Amino acid sequence: MFKRKAGVLWVLLVLACVTAQAWAFTLPEGFVYVTDVVETAQLEIRYYGDNNFVGAPVDGYEAPVAILTEEAAAALKVAADILDEQGYYIKVFDAYRPQRAVDHFVRWAADLEDQKMKGIFYPQVDKSRLFELGYIAEKSGHTRGSVVDLTLVYKDTGEEVDMGSGFDFFGEISHHGTDLITPEQAANRSILRDAMVAAGFAPYPEEWWHYSLVGEPYPDTYFDFPVDIGAKHGGTAMDEAMARAIEQARTTMRQDIGGPFGAAVIDGEGNIVCVASNSVLRDHDPTAHAEINAIRLAGQILGTHDLTGCWIYTTAYPCPMCLSAIIWANVKQVVYGCRPEDAEEIGFRDAFIYRFIEGGQQDTSVLAISEYGREQCLTLFEEYAELQKTIY
Repeated sequence: MFKRKAGVLWVLLVLACVTAQAWAFTLPEGFVYVTDVVETAQLEIRYYGDNNFVGAPVDGYEAPVAILTEEAAAALKVAADILDEQGYYIKVFDAYRPQRAVDHFVRWAADLEDQKMKGIFYPQVDKSRLFELGYIAEKSGHTRGSVVDLTLVYKDTGEEVDMGSGFDFFGEISHHGTDLITPEQAANRSILRDAMVAAGFAPYPEEWWHYSLVGEPYPDTYFDFPVDIGAKHGGTAMDEAMARAIEQARTTMRQDIGGPFGAAVIDGEGNIVCVASNSVLRDHDPTAHAEINAIRLAGQILGTHDLTGCWIYTTAYPCPMCLSAIIWANVKQVVYGCRPEDAEEIGFRDAFIYRFIEGGQQDTSVLAISEYGREQCLTLFEEYAELQKTIY
């Protein structure tokens, strides 16, 4: 949220705008990023973080992106279009998986002392039997590039559809045809399965989320390139973009301009459009957060209010205000450094705002909202509609 002032602030932000350097990682021929083909796909790449059965980032996952063979991605687009007509988007948990990640799973499974995620992912399964039961293997179809793990979300709310068990839950409840779930949950699984099968995928009986492309292009090849971002998407391991955001935040933080928050906007060709930081204290503007300063500056530089195709890299998980601005800007991918609890540790708290929103905006101790003068205001809306102005 950037207050458009002339002078020092504008100069500081403009000087932070740079062009990206060449990146080392290149996606192998025959592979594509899922979101380049299925633009509405949501990503929650579990093995990039620690919300998985290992409880830690998995080897080979250098960026929270999904990669598939061109053939598998094209088929997934067919399935996504079918589901779109029924009111759903797809959410991808995993797609191509490098062999080094599979090797990580094997090492983890052999370490019987490591049980920290048992209560969440395999509460009823003896870890010593994971190989025997087929949950862990030395080779994975994912490594061939044409397997995808996914679920559904409602288009109107963004909430995940209830499938009866979570992704990567080891147990009979995750099997197709299980009698451990409700009829509604079974019907939800069928919606996903029917669309995927119609698009050319085969379900895996033991995992409702797992689908393999029939007639995959590399049936005998197990790849080991990392899950990473190439030149078009911002660079290997996102080091450059994040480094610039951190340095910009450090500079303005030390000048008492704002907090330790920086953000970079990357365009669809992998260029850093601009870098900005929090300037709340100097501007006396509570909305001058890093992400919104960056969005506003990027809009000025690119000459548009629509940042479709851009990514935002930020030093911390965006607050509710910034999340809304990011969505309004049509940015579909955000990569963040520190978590909300990290910010709370040093005194920045967003949780009460989330609670206010989740509670239906009823807590008047936070904010009182009331309606007044609707009829008069509606005339303004009607005039706008008659003028056929641009909707954004």
